[in-house]
Amino acid sequence: MKLDKYTLVVELEKKLKESGVPFVDGFPTIPQNMFVREIPNEILPFPNHLKAKNPARALLTNFSNDEILYISFARIDERVEIAKNFLGMTGFDFSAREGDDEVNQDFYLYLNKLLDAYFVSCGVRILPNFRITGELSSLKVFHIYPPKTWFAVGTLGCANGHIAENENLLRYKLIFARPGYLLVYGVLKNEYRDILNYYGIPYTVFEDYASRSRGGKI
Repeated sequence: MKLDKYTLVVELEKKLKESGVPFVDGFPTIPQNMFVREIPNEILPFPNHLKAKNPARALLTNFSNDEILYISFARIDERVEIAKNFLGMTGFDFSAREGDDEVNQDFYLYLNKLLDAYFVSCGVRILPNFRITGELSSLKVFHIYPPKTWFAVGTLGCANGHIAENENLLRYKLIFARPGYLLVYGVLKNEYRDILNYYGIPYTVFEDYASRSRGGKI
């Protein structure tokens, strides 16, 4: 069944609430035993899942452009069945377009968390996305995660030319969320690496799939 993103939100809300999933600060919560808290052997995009050397030790990522993510709407149950064979998957990463107002940014954040919770309700473990909307008020989304939660960080496509702004936002998120570990997908810029080291946040960097492919490592 093909759904647009607004219809999908309604459908997911209905299914999760009927299943008894608690909501905190307006966001669905995830049981602690369904969080990923181990370092995978590799991280690769959903469309490349057949390239996994050992699915049980591989993490699927949703750090993709929105056109690829929209495929999840029409094939959501198929994606769930694929993900069940893997260590888990990173949280969804639908993003607001540049210039979108705060309401639209909040909508995408909410959509991401609903999709995460739906996959979890189907038996897929999740590594939450460390993304917020860019507005400090959206830091409240971290209230739905227990202390020392592990998070996924996608660095591909990060806004260039906004280093100082992104540095401050990273500091806010680290102070507010107090993550236990970060799995970074893509290149970690030195500016951000210095901040993680300053706050004593452990992390592992995984080269993105496209770079690994070009380098002949796959």
